[in-house]
Amino acid sequence: MESTIDGNSDGKIISEIIANVKYKCELRKQLNDEVKKIIDVEMQKAVLEIGQEYKKATRQSIDDYKSAVHLVVEEEKVEIWRKAETLKKTTLQFGL
Repeated sequence: MESTIDGNSDGKIISEIIANVKYKCELRKQLNDEVKKIIDVEMQKAVLEIGQEYKKATRQSIDDYKSAVHLVVEEEKVEIWRKAETLKKTTLQFGL
């Protein structure tokens, strides 16, 4: 595109160029603002998702720990009763 600058239209062309530059700058600013908003929303979603996953993992770890403790307790109960039965048999042997 070719443009010529005449003495009469000089001010008009310059004002059009300035208006065009201002429009482009404003448009760029609006686009940047929208991109920032979108990124902020996505970051908030990601933080929430990570937080939920962390809670799930923590709950799972606690449940696993509870299960392990319960298993050990049950094994200890069985061992106590086994020893009690052995003690009972030994006591009966001494009584005969």
